[in-house]
Amino acid sequence: MIHAGRAISVVFYVTVAARLLGIVSQVLTASAFGTGPTMDAYTVALIVPTTISGILTAAVGAALIPVFVEYRENNGEAESMRLLWAAMTLGTLIALVVTVALVAGAPLVVTVFARQMDAPTQTLAVILLRFLMPVLLLQVLVTLIGSVLNAYGRFALPSLAPVTIALSTIAFLLFARSWGIYALGWATIVGYSLNFLLLVVAYLRMGLCFRFDFSWRHPGIQRIAALSAPMLIGALLVNGNNLVDQFMASLLPPGSIASLSYAIKLVDMPSGTIYTALSTALLPIFALQVARREFALLTTTFRQVVIFSAIILLPAGALLSSLSRPAVEIFYHHGNFSAQATDLVASAVMFLAPNIFIMTYGFINGRIYNALQDNRTLRNVAVLSLVLNAVFDYLLMQIWGVAGIALATTLTYLIGALTLLLILNKRLQGLRLPQLGFSLAKTAVAAAFLWCAVLAMLPQAAALPQLIQIVLLSAAGLVIYVALLLALRVPEVSELWAILCSRLPWGRVRAEPA
Repeated sequence: MIHAGRAISVVFYVTVAARLLGIVSQVLTASAFGTGPTMDAYTVALIVPTTISGILTAAVGAALIPVFVEYRENNGEAESMRLLWAAMTLGTLIALVVTVALVAGAPLVVTVFARQMDAPTQTLAVILLRFLMPVLLLQVLVTLIGSVLNAYGRFALPSLAPVTIALSTIAFLLFARSWGIYALGWATIVGYSLNFLLLVVAYLRMGLCFRFDFSWRHPGIQRIAALSAPMLIGALLVNGNNLVDQFMASLLPPGSIASLSYAIKLVDMPSGTIYTALSTALLPIFALQVARREFALLTTTFRQVVIFSAIILLPAGALLSSLSRPAVEIFYHHGNFSAQATDLVASAVMFLAPNIFIMTYGFINGRIYNALQDNRTLRNVAVLSLVLNAVFDYLLMQIWGVAGIALATTLTYLIGALTLLLILNKRLQGLRLPQLGFSLAKTAVAAAFLWCAVLAMLPQAAALPQLIQIVLLSAAGLVIYVALLLALRVPEVSELWAILCSRLPWGRVRAEPA
């Protein structure tokens, strides 16, 4: 757990910096474009390459690291690098083929996911989609190189690289705003390109090199392909939830696509910081423990990370849910972002906020299944999730519109996470599911009380500025939450506190022998 804690801490700190810059870029984007037709067009255009690249990288990246680590441990450095070059060559060619195919089929893609758009907006979406398609290839390359750096214990730079996207967005919106929505498109392309170049430099400085290798009959490639096949289907279905959500939003009034996107990004700001750190650091650690058959250590690491994440993230989700309106007003209600858009996004954020923990837990679950090389289970649960999400989306959007789609997403991820946990309990000995469930239940009860308390206090603080509302009510809610955790005697609270103190400067000084 010490090595896991160090890796997670490194990734967490650098990811926080990237997320803070991401907040600034989102504020500027909302002020410049609001939820108008052009933002709908850009959202549709960007979600296609990012979703497809997410499918490819989730499948290949998750299969590559366990096999690469196993080869390095058992077959030596030279053989593992030969495997890496062959995998990178194959991954690059697949990404190129998919990119060319989607550029050619851009009008059809836009027709499917932009049904309510008028003809000029659809034309703009086609132009933006073709312009943004290089993002797919760049993201695949970034994931492959970043996975190698992670496998060698280099976590900081791959986590810091996404800051280039936020910096590029800020720069273009400040100095090239007259370009309109194309400024956002150029910012995205430049940001992803800088991201890629940064990782290439880090890769070369480690003394590694690139080489085209078409040895696709290599046993390791066959292993990766065997692991990737079910994972590819699973990733398609999981990322397909995003496409389903956007498709359903396209059936609602104009502006719904952009509103859902803004809500997702606001919730992703805190949750993305955590699950990026965990998923990046945990996969090579879990893979190494599996390769060494240290299953007792594996279950201990998994259980501690899950409970510690719940203790930190459940109250964060409760606070964001209860304070969704003032939070959206602070971040988005500027410039061209209307009051109606604020109401729509705030309602979606309220229902999406529990995903701060649920999605993070899903990433932890996914990483341990990847390490166990059991991607078929992930695929099967993904099938269930896709069906449930489509059904929940259709039913709940009839009642609450965009907010109903947000609630459907949360329910879908919750059911999928619980299903994976029950299956994992049968797979691994020593998981101690009753103890884990009891600690999680106590933490959830404390977070629920926090949510109710903040909602009850919100009318009394309504006259205060939004930022003061958030600070005061969050402080009061956290006091209630901590008091309840202590009263409920959640044993992992003291363990987490000791670990956090050991990571602080004064904690390390105190721990040093006299």
